[in-house]
Amino acid sequence: MRVTTAAIVLRTVDYGEADRVVTLFTRDHGKLSALARGARKSVKRFGAALGLFGVGEALLVDKPNVELATLERFDGARGFPALMSDVAKVAHGGYACEVTRELIPPRQPEPEIFELLVTFFAALEAAPARAETLRIFELRLLDALGLKPQLEACVACGSVELGAAGDVLDVRRGGVVCAHCHGHGRPLVDDVRRALVDAQALDLHGAAAFALPAAVNAGAREALGAIIVDHVGRPLKSLEFIAKLNHA
Repeated sequence: MRVTTAAIVLRTVDYGEADRVVTLFTRDHGKLSALARGARKSVKRFGAALGLFGVGEALLVDKPNVELATLERFDGARGFPALMSDVAKVAHGGYACEVTRELIPPRQPEPEIFELLVTFFAALEAAPARAETLRIFELRLLDALGLKPQLEACVACGSVELGAAGDVLDVRRGGVVCAHCHGHGRPLVDDVRRALVDAQALDLHGAAAFALPAAVNAGAREALGAIIVDHVGRPLKSLEFIAKLNHA
């Protein structure tokens, strides 16, 4: 079956002397892997668009019961090559690609998440890379996947009387557990919890006006990181790169 669909390049891996295996996030068919024959040599069929942050139209041959589709063409209708000129933007954009790739199921259309990722690239292109923008992206992604953490009331008893020293983020139970209910997980201080609640109400268009103190930012990063790692099953390599940049 030949299909044409809007697609985002999430990852490329060189294969053999001339080919590439490409992980695409397509608007109509979800995440899939495809073999791009001659991609390392054919400028006409693929060009520079077949790289990280590439957004365009993919022509695919997808056969039943075959793991890899064949990518015949990729026309870069809109890419974000300017992101590659800023190492912090590369790090943040690479993380967005990796976390999306790891959390979304294969071959299941996710048009809301597709638009979220394109909007994130546009926001990253237009302004400096900021941790607050990543937090909003993570929360919108979790929400779209049905993994939104409950942060405004205890998931065990429903109490909204939060803020005690024993409150924890219990990722297996899906949110905050109050001190009275004795949850299992990392401590969740109230400043961080409130910041995450505020961020849940925002979209990426409001990210520029959202600012957090450094300690709260770090706590929010750790809390959301714990949720994501629990679902992925391992730490993400791109987060390690961001951490190295922050220490540089």
